[in-house]
Amino acid sequence: MKKRADGRYCKQIKINGKTISFYGKTIAEINKKIVEYNKKQTVGLTFKEVAEEWKNYHFETLEYNTLKQYKPALQQILDNFGDSYIKDINSNHVDAFIKEIAQKGYAQKTVKTRLLVLNLIFKHAVIKQYIESNPCQYISIPKNLSSTKRELPSEEQIQKVKDNIDHPFGLFAYFILYSGLRRGEALALKYKDIDFNNKTISVNKSVYYIGNQPNIKSPKTEAGNRKVILLDCLADVLPKGKPNELIFKNQHGEIIRNAHFNRLWQKYQKDTGITITPHQLRHAFATILFEAGIDVKDAQELLGHTTIQVTRDIYTHISKTRRIETADKLNHFVSQNNSASQNQVRQLTNSVNTQ
Repeated sequence: MKKRADGRYCKQIKINGKTISFYGKTIAEINKKIVEYNKKQTVGLTFKEVAEEWKNYHFETLEYNTLKQYKPALQQILDNFGDSYIKDINSNHVDAFIKEIAQKGYAQKTVKTRLLVLNLIFKHAVIKQYIESNPCQYISIPKNLSSTKRELPSEEQIQKVKDNIDHPFGLFAYFILYSGLRRGEALALKYKDIDFNNKTISVNKSVYYIGNQPNIKSPKTEAGNRKVILLDCLADVLPKGKPNELIFKNQHGEIIRNAHFNRLWQKYQKDTGITITPHQLRHAFATILFEAGIDVKDAQELLGHTTIQVTRDIYTHISKTRRIETADKLNHFVSQNNSASQNQVRQLTNSVNTQ
């Protein structure tokens, strides 16, 4: 035990072969710190301590939109596991937590995000050797959770997009419909990304927003970095511009800010009677691929999906929707024909009775 020039005491002891220094204003304070340190070595860190360590490293690598999903998920997880020692948490605890939030009526994506964040934290703990195994390893979310799917645009809505291409924001909607690009991908396009000779669109960047401020990012995956077919119907209406000029821009030639985009889209909807979103138009392009008989693997590449399962899910949704529409049309047709036949029978019967 030594007293330093600043008046604090310092004590160095060896624990598991490592020399650890403890500082305090009094000897009692140092002894308390040594007891707490030894206790931590026995019981380990709390879940909150590990989660904060993971957060400080991991959150810096995440994009804004991902952070918006992770932050409420992490808070809910901390409310449940925060004070528990991470060594004491097992797969039963994790499974019970996931089932509990599922029973509260959370959507599939929300529950999946909670499990994903938990898995990342425990994975970090394994790497740091705070625990030996990840209790999330064999946990899955309950089946049959609600999953919100965007409705496919009706034929009437699609026709309105085609009819209103001359609207100040009509070209943007038309472009999404026949390219399948995401909103941010389209807003980041420059004329040099359009190859009119080879009929391709190069997708290699995207706009994302932090609040109202636009930012440019590269695709998260190789799937996002792709070439899309420039359909003739698009090539015929796209204007020509300088290579580094944005195709869709504000009055200053800059990237459209988030609030400005929303105002433009709302005016477009009001003026044309269109009620769909840009993302629904992207799904409409997926419908075009489906109805054209484009293989799901090729559709995945054109849409820029990371996994083929996402594309399959959309194709399945389209197929089910079309089946329902077909059934409705068939029922309506049969119902009308039956009504007409019944009327003919009644007229014939009345005629016979009159005679």
